[in-house]
Amino acid sequence: MTSRLHRSWLLTIGLAALIGGCGGGSSDGSGSGGASATGGTSAQGEGGSTATGGGVGTGGETGTGGVASTGGQGGSGGLIGTGGSPPAGGASGTGGAIGSGGASASGGAGGAAGSKGEAGSKGTGGGTSTGGSGGKAGMPGTAGATGSAHTGPWKVMMLGDSVTESTCYPQITDQMLLAGNHTNFQLVGMETTSQSCGSGAPASVNDEGHAGYGVTYLPQNSTRGACTKSSGCGSYAELQSWAAEKPDIVLMHYGTNDVWDGIATSTILSAYVAVIAEFRKQNPNVIFFVSKIIKLDPNGCTTCLTNVAALAAALTPAWVSANATASSPIYLIDHYDSSFDPTNAADTSDGVHPTPAGAAIMATVTVNAIAASGYF
Repeated sequence: MTSRLHRSWLLTIGLAALIGGCGGGSSDGSGSGGASATGGTSAQGEGGSTATGGGVGTGGETGTGGVASTGGQGGSGGLIGTGGSPPAGGASGTGGAIGSGGASASGGAGGAAGSKGEAGSKGTGGGTSTGGSGGKAGMPGTAGATGSAHTGPWKVMMLGDSVTESTCYPQITDQMLLAGNHTNFQLVGMETTSQSCGSGAPASVNDEGHAGYGVTYLPQNSTRGACTKSSGCGSYAELQSWAAEKPDIVLMHYGTNDVWDGIATSTILSAYVAVIAEFRKQNPNVIFFVSKIIKLDPNGCTTCLTNVAALAAALTPAWVSANATASSPIYLIDHYDSSFDPTNAADTSDGVHPTPAGAAIMATVTVNAIAASGYF
């Protein structure tokens, strides 16, 4: 028993020694080696640094500072890209004459402005610049063509109501035209105006002024009621007879009685168009000067000033453009915005018909418009 127990104890001690030897190895020699293993892991970690911060990965010259990638001259400052002669300095690209100051661009603007002279270009031919500006609504250019082809004296008809028939307006207009060396014309019409208009004014002139007439009685399809004036109101048959005189130029100051009667502005404008159309049947090249008629303020007419203002406002360059043609232009004469004052006794004695002084105001506006057109 004792011997067996002894052997058993010795065996136990031996196993314990062996087990203790493995643990001791870790603490001593193998421990250092173990550190090697741990350090190996650490080395892999540090080596991992190589993966993380390895020259190739993080600081790899090719990656970050690679000339081709970031600062590669071909990319940022590559001659072809920035200063490459073909794109940047190519004459077509940067300084191409068509691109920067191409005549089409600059001259194109002239074309836009020339739209006013669209009809004008038909007139003078070269005249988008010259004729276009003269024509306010582009019409002077158009008219220029007719003017250049015209021969002989211009037949000028002054057409209207009593403001034309019974005042000095026609006579002083004739006087002022001649005084301004506009001599190549003659006033035409089947009526005669023979007022006492002062020194230098002709004793009489021909015209188509008709007292009491309304322009809205003249169209073939007039909607006005039957005329009740003993002197007449105007008719389509009379309009036809005036047009048959075939004037070259018509100076139309019409609508006083229509405004006085309270006729709608749109109806008056339609009548203007009908009158112009009738004259064109006889002379396709007839030139119309349509007046924004003078203000009127007769006793008993509380709406006359309002009505005449509405008519003047409706006569616009757009209206002119819509109704003018290349061969038969229309001009506006702005008598409405002249200095004529229907409340001033020096200009008119009844708020409607101008005195010789008032007629001189009208004549000045008319003569200036004719002179600006350049016809004669």
